[in-house]
Amino acid sequence: MTKIASLLTLLVTVLVSSLPAAPALAQRDRVFVASYGSDTNPCTFGSPCKTFQNAVDVVATGGEVTAIDSAGFGPINITKSVTITSPAGVEAGIAAAAGGNAVTVNAPGASVVLSGLTLIGSGVGVNGIQATAANLEVVNCAIRGFSNGAGANGVGIFLVPGAAMNFLISNSIVADNAFGIYYLYNGSSAAGSINGVIDHVVATNNSTDSISINSGNVAEPSYVTISNTTSSNNGGDGLNVTNNVATRFIVEVDLSYFNNNHNNGIAVSGVGSSSVVLLGRSVVTSNGGLGITWNAGITVATYGDNRINWNGTNDLSFDLDNTDDTLR
Repeated sequence: MTKIASLLTLLVTVLVSSLPAAPALAQRDRVFVASYGSDTNPCTFGSPCKTFQNAVDVVATGGEVTAIDSAGFGPINITKSVTITSPAGVEAGIAAAAGGNAVTVNAPGASVVLSGLTLIGSGVGVNGIQATAANLEVVNCAIRGFSNGAGANGVGIFLVPGAAMNFLISNSIVADNAFGIYYLYNGSSAAGSINGVIDHVVATNNSTDSISINSGNVAEPSYVTISNTTSSNNGGDGLNVTNNVATRFIVEVDLSYFNNNHNNGIAVSGVGSSSVVLLGRSVVTSNGGLGITWNAGITVATYGDNRINWNGTNDLSFDLDNTDDTLR
C-alpha cells in the first residue's frame, strides 16, 4: 500500500507540474474609485477602489482613473503617465494632509492629465499640485487653501520642472492660496525648452503673487501664453515674470484681466533683451502699485488695444499717457 501511495503521489506531482502556469493579471487601462469602494477590490466599475492612490498604482501606464461618485479620494503621488478624471456632476475631492501636497507628480517623460478635481488645502496643505517632471494638463479643477509652506511653497499649482515640459492649465479656479500659479524652471543648462498655456483661469484672493513665471537660472528658451484669464484681488502682483538669464523668454498675454491686486498689475524683471512680454486686448486697472513695470533691457510690447489706468502710482513705468498705448 505504501508503494502504491508513493506512486500516486508521484503521478499527481508530475501532472500538476506539467500544467501551464496561470498568467499574471494584466493591468487595466481603465479603473474606478467610489465612496463605497475598497482598496482590496480590483478597481473595476462593479468593484471600485476607495482611493486615487491605489487606483493609480494598479492602472496601466497611460490609463485612466475615473471617479464614479462624489467623495474624497485622498492625496496622490504620480510616477507614470495617467489621466485622473471625474465626469460632470461628480466632485472628486483631494484633501491634502497637514504639511503635504494634494497631488505630487514626478514622472520624467510622462504625460499626466488631471481633470475635474477639487483640491483642498484648508490652510495646512503645502501645494495643491507640485510637478517636478512630466507634461501636465490641469483642466476644470478648483484648487483652494494651500498656504502652509515657507519660501515658494504654499502654491495652488507649483511647476518646478528639471527638464523640458509642456503644460496646460485651463478652465480652472486657483484661489485662497499663498501663491496661485508658480512656475520655476529648475533644470540643467541643457534641459530643454518649456512651452506653457494658461487659458480661462481665475486666480484670485491669493495672499502673494497670483501668477509667477520664473526662468530660474537655466539658459533654455521658454514660451508661455496667458489668455482669457482673470488675476484679481491678490496680495502681490497680478502677473510676475522674472528671467535671470540672457535667453529667449517670451510671455504673451491676450484678453486677460489684472485688476485690484495689492502690488503691480504686471511686473517684469531680469536680464537679456530676449526677454519679452507681449500684451494685447487686456485690462490692467485699479492695482495698488504700477499698472505695468519692468527694468532696463526687458521688452514689453503693447498694441494700442489695452486699458491701463486707475492704478496706484502710475499706469506704466515709462512716460506714456493712456491714449497712446502703442508698440514699444
